[in-house]
Amino acid sequence: MRGLMMGRFQPFHLGHLDLARQILKECNEVIILVTSSQFNYLEKDPFTAGERIEMIHNSIKESDVDLTRCIILAIENQFNIATWSAYLKSMLPRFDRVYSGNEYVKMLLADSDIEVIKPEFLDREKFNATKIRSMIVLAENWEQLVPSAVSDFIKKINAKNRLDIISKSDTKPTEH
Repeated sequence: MRGLMMGRFQPFHLGHLDLARQILKECNEVIILVTSSQFNYLEKDPFTAGERIEMIHNSIKESDVDLTRCIILAIENQFNIATWSAYLKSMLPRFDRVYSGNEYVKMLLADSDIEVIKPEFLDREKFNATKIRSMIVLAENWEQLVPSAVSDFIKKINAKNRLDIISKSDTKPTEH
C-alpha cells in the first residue's frame, strides 16, 4: 500500500516529518508531493520546488525514516479543480490513500476511489510554516521547529535575506 502526503512545505518542518512516519506505519511507501511547484520567491512560497525537495530529502536522510520507502516529487497546481483527482492519478505513481486534514482535499476526492485519511497532527499551531517563515524574518528561535537538515539548508542559502527582501517589497504578488 502506498500513501500520499501533499503540501507546499515552505519549509518542511518536524510536523511534516512526523506525518511521514505515521504514514509509513500504515503503508509500505509514501509519496511526499511538493505542491504549487511553479511558485517561488513569494511571501507565501519563498522556496523553489527544487529547494523544497532537497530539504525533504536531506531531512529524511538524516532521520530514522527509511528513504528507500519515500518518493519525493513536485507538481504544479491544476487550474481545472474539477479534474484535480484525475490529474493526480495521471501525474503520480499509483497511490492508495491520501493523508490530509484538509476538508477541501477531502471534498475534491469524494468522487474518486481514493481513500482520504485524516492523520493525527503534531501541534499545528507550533509546527506551522507561515509562523516559521515569520520567525526566520524576526530572527526568533525557529531552528527547533524544523529538522536540522532544513535549518542547515535555510542558513546555507541565506533564506533570511530572501525572506527579508520579499517581505519588504512593494511589488510582490501575494495571491495565486
